[in-house]
Formats: sequence, structure tokens, C-alpha cells
Amino acid sequence: MANKKIKRRNILKAGLGAAAVGSGLLGKVGTVSAGPEEDKIVTSAKRLQPAAMNGMMWSLYWRNYPKLNKEYKKATGSYMAKVNDVPNLLIPQRAMAEAISRSGKFDIFHVESMMIPSLVAAGLAEPLDDYMKQANFDLKMVGNFEKFMQYKGVTYAMPTDGNVCPHFIRKDLFDDPDERKKFADKHGKELKWPVTFEDELEMAKFFHRPEKDLYGFGGLRDKANSSFWFWQYLYAAGGFPISDDAEPQLTTPAAHYAIDTFLALKQVSHPEASAWGSPQMIPRLVGGKIFSCQYWDGIIAKIESPTAKSPTRGKFYYGLVPGSKFSGKLIHRAFSAPVMGIVVNKYSPRKRQAAHWALYMSTLKNSTSVVGHPTMTFHDPWHPGHMNAKSTLDVYTKQGMKAVHDCLQVTTPPPYLTGYHEFKEAVDKNLSEAYNGQKSGKQALQDMQSRWSKIVRKIGKRTIKKEIPYYKGMMPKVNVPS
Repeated sequence: MANKKIKRRNILKAGLGAAAVGSGLLGKVGTVSAGPEEDKIVTSAKRLQPAAMNGMMWSLYWRNYPKLNKEYKKATGSYMAKVNDVPNLLIPQRAMAEAISRSGKFDIFHVESMMIPSLVAAGLAEPLDDYMKQANFDLKMVGNFEKFMQYKGVTYAMPTDGNVCPHFIRKDLFDDPDERKKFADKHGKELKWPVTFEDELEMAKFFHRPEKDLYGFGGLRDKANSSFWFWQYLYAAGGFPISDDAEPQLTTPAAHYAIDTFLALKQVSHPEASAWGSPQMIPRLVGGKIFSCQYWDGIIAKIESPTAKSPTRGKFYYGLVPGSKFSGKLIHRAFSAPVMGIVVNKYSPRKRQAAHWALYMSTLKNSTSVVGHPTMTFHDPWHPGHMNAKSTLDVYTKQGMKAVHDCLQVTTPPPYLTGYHEFKEAVDKNLSEAYNGQKSGKQALQDMQSRWSKIVRKIGKRTIKKEIPYYKGMMPKVNVPS
């Protein structure tokens, strides 16, 4: 969600191996607390000349790293001496400008992983696999999530933020005996966790009570973020937005299902939802004014963290997102965006030092200290070891972490193609216009199709065609998490 309106959940965000995470093993280098992963990276990094580096990262993300940066300096002599505070929305532009100027001024850029194809095409992103081999470092992410850091099988980023969106349901309403009886009387069946998007809509209609300032659904429907939900619906219906021959597929039956599902939830959304981003929606969700939705997992921490001042702590269920049987089989698809990562500048004279710094920040121990922070909850879990670490369980709850783990197993990306922002803008714009009644859903899809065809021609059909197998390779290996 790197967008203006979302300033994203922005303004929110705020095992096996779990024992090693919390133990704070004494490192072999100096007196820095470290573990085996950290020791190997430090040993490799100490072969390099120490360097004072320069990075670009939004301050709401950087605030989790100064302590680790200080530790790394003590161990290796290298460190981020200056970190430029730039909002997520602007960093891709700055990174592309660096790709043109090749100044080497910046050593790392903290960007959403969907920018990797464009940054590789521009020549900016440094491949990291050789550095990982040198440090004997193995990047581990839940499910197929590691693919989000790769492009054409090469690793170009180290993850910092998982950003998956589980399903939220008001527990106190869902469990209320009177509500459950009324639902059963009306629908002739027991109130259960929604299996499909149709189940979700049925429940949202039942609990939609605008006269009590309670709305059935609270997903975003603004121009900046609408496409994230659309992809979820499309993938769950068995659809994919582009063919192997780089022909857009946005007028297929699956695409019609996706936009129909997107628009159907308008009847149970707040009337101002089309103008709201996370700064407006999150307070309503945390305040208990929304019955259900899919939303960024950092909100779980905002609600449940022991240090959070939340009126709804203990009043939500968190779980697997609904799916669809449109394709003839049940498919669950969550979405993750923006998945943030550290990209090393290929033109930096300090790129080797910067690559090692990025690896150090992504070890299980160090990343757990970042995603499991009790108050600075802007980074979300992504490593298998995060799922059972004490700090993350304390902040996200056991049920919340299970929801994150389940959803990461079936999570999906936006279009992982060169020109990502152009493709995204075409979908967001038309979804917004359809939601606001400016055009029909059918027309919106036709207009998306037309715009995507032009973007493909502009970038080059041959280029896009080569990227499609890797985009498809990012899709989940399972339809229902284990």
C-alpha cells in the first residue's frame, strides 16, 4: 500500500528457532550480542574496508533499526551514517533518478518489492545471491514468499515487512448468542467463519447497521488501494491478468467475477469509503465500527499489543481470508502489498558493505526484534521463525500469528512486471470510476484491458513475455493452507 492516501496503513504501522531468537547469544565478534547467522555475516563483512553508508528509508520504518545499526558498526566498522527520510511513495522516483545519474551517493533504497523488475531493468538493483553465499546466509520466508524478493530467479532485496492481509471479524458480535440465533433463523444455517466471498457478503449484510455506526465491510475502496482487493478476487476465481503471450486478460469470466465481488461490497461499506485511505479506515476498524474485512496484519498489533491503547482488544477474531469456488474448486488467495525490502545500489562504491548490512538486518534474530517490537509496529512478520517467537506472539497474539501464517501460505502479489505502477494505476482508476458509478463494471474492465495493451506495447511485449513465468512463479503452491 505505498500510496498517498494510505500513507498507508501507514499511519498505523506503525517455532523452531524461536528460542534462539530470544536468547541473545553472545557473539564471537567484540561484545555484540549475536547468533550463528550474524557471526557468519560479520566474519564475511570484516574482510571489507569499513564504510560509512547512506540510505533512503521512511522514518516510520527506520526507527526500528538504529540499535541494530549501532551493533553492526561495533562488529564490522561499517554502518548507515545517514538515512534520508523519504516517504514510501517517493522512494521509487528517487531510485529511478539514481539509476539515470549513477551518482553512487545512496547505498540502499527501501522500496516495495513490486519495483524490483523496473529497478533491475534500469540497472540499479545489485544481485545479492553471491553475498549470501559468501556469508553462508539462507533467506527464509513463509510459503512461496521468498519469490517476492527475486526477479528471474535472482535475489535483489532483503525483506523488512511482510504486509499480508488476514481476515478480521468482530468476535463479540460473532459469538453473541442472540446474534447467532437471529442469523440462523434468517438464513437457515449456523453462523460460521466465511469460506467464500459470498459467505462474507452474506454475513456483512446481516451485521451492517449504519444507523448504529456499524458497517459490514471495511476494506479500502479509494483510488490508491482498490486494486489490491481486486487481485485477491481475481486470483481466487482462478484468473490471471495477462497471458503467457503478454496479452492482457482483464475481460475474462474470472475478471467479471472479481469486479462484481468488488462492487457488491459497496452496499455494506461506509458511504464515504471511496474517499478514505488507511488514516480514515484504521480508526474505525480499531474502534469496532466495522464487522469484518481483510486488512493489513499490523492492525492486529495495533489492536492487541499490550502497549496499545485499543478499545477492542480481545474483541476480534483473525483468520484465513475467504476464497472462491468460481473456478470449480475452492481457492483461497490473500494479498501482500507493499512487501518492503532493502535494495542495494549497483552503482554505489560501497555496495559490498551495503549488501552485508542488508543481510545482517534480515537474520531471524534481528528481524524478529524489528517485527516484534511492542510499540513500533510498522514492520510485519514474514520469516517462519517469526510465527512462534515470543515477542511476535505477545504483540500479535497466538491466533493473530496463525492468521498471518495461514495467509502468507496463500498470499499473492500485484502484477510483478516492469512498469508496475502504470499497470496498477490503470486498474485503480477504473475500479474507482466503477465504484463511484461513473461507468459500469463491464466498461471498467474493457478500459483496463485497453490501457494494459498500450502499456505492454510501450514497455515491449518481448520484455513482458519473459517476465510472466516469474510472475506466475510467485503464486502460492497451495489453494488451502495446511
